[in-house]
Amino acid sequence: MSDEYIKKFYNEVNEALEGDYKIILEPNRNLTDEWIEYDQVKWELDESLQKLVNTLLEEDTIDFEEKVLIIYKYICLNYVYDDNVLYFFKKDSSDPNNIKYIAVDWYGRIIDKKWKENRKNHNRRVCYEFARFYAKAINEMLIGNDNCEAFMLGDKENLHYVVGLTGNEYSIILDPDDFNNIKDLTRLKLGLAINGIKILRDNSGKFQKAVDKFNQDKKNELPEVEKTRENLKDGNFIEYFKSVVEILKSYNIDSQGFYEYMKSIVEQEEIETEKVWKKINGDNEKRYARCSIFNLDSKTYLLDSVDKTLSIINNENLDKDTFVFNPEENEYPYYGG
Repeated sequence: MSDEYIKKFYNEVNEALEGDYKIILEPNRNLTDEWIEYDQVKWELDESLQKLVNTLLEEDTIDFEEKVLIIYKYICLNYVYDDNVLYFFKKDSSDPNNIKYIAVDWYGRIIDKKWKENRKNHNRRVCYEFARFYAKAINEMLIGNDNCEAFMLGDKENLHYVVGLTGNEYSIILDPDDFNNIKDLTRLKLGLAINGIKILRDNSGKFQKAVDKFNQDKKNELPEVEKTRENLKDGNFIEYFKSVVEILKSYNIDSQGFYEYMKSIVEQEEIETEKVWKKINGDNEKRYARCSIFNLDSKTYLLDSVDKTLSIINNENLDKDTFVFNPEENEYPYYGG
């Protein structure tokens, strides 16, 4: 594809988004702009995702835009966000007015063969991995078509990567694991509408039409949660929260999905939450998942994302070998994948 479209996409990003961004490409291109970076990792597809792409390549009755969304849906339904990566983020408080977080490169961004092999043992991935194999999948469907291209778009601090898709007809940002909202990785498992796609340019409305078709008859919120909220009596938020916990359990949602959904539910009631990490011991690995703590009516509650429970606690009595409040002070040796 003409490099001019990539340059145009970069300008569109700067017009639409705040912050400093870069575009990450596979090697062997001629672009040398300062905002271009070449990935150090070969872009590859998991076997199951490659099988889906091969099937879509044989299908000539589905528009390309719909195929892009079919892959998006597949990723959201079959993978979960590996929030253990956030345990290793370092907090930079040198400027109290501008607290920053620093990601570690070795957790999914710059990886080796051993990491790739270990990742085959589970379906947890981080944004670098999602963006890498989603862009690869889209580009495999574009072989022989020079009118469009997918690549990775990331902030310059390497905190979050997404997929950029651009060409002569449109420019799109595809983000299944939105850093600041309930991820589509969670939303689609709950049967909700796509919320992580941002359209920067769509001359004919073709991509927007595909998104609208996908979202047809889908809600932005679970109807049973809305009904429970409507029936809330006398401000009994705890009973409401317990009901939502049971609703989420019926969907068998993963721990990080439970965390971000319940955090949103609690904070919608203007109740502040605090993050605490819970240790999970699995086969040949140890990792941590995010849980939430909040205070209400002089009591402290724990939303345990691993056990999917809501309970009254005393912070002082929490098992310090299981729960961690400041992971940047308690880094542990990760097994590598």
